[in-house]
Amino acid sequence: MKRFTISVPDELKKELDSMPDINWAEVARKGIEEKLQCLEKFEVLEKSGEL
Repeated sequence: MKRFTISVPDELKKELDSMPDINWAEVARKGIEEKLQCLEKFEVLEKSGEL
């Protein structure tokens, strides 16, 4: 599995750190996967002229 780094504002980092039981990397990964799925569906609709 590859790694990459994201930057977040200090205030957001403080909020994330206040909830150490949450696997934020997993939350981010799922969010990215969901966004990609939406974009792929959009592309299919766009190419088919259904938009």
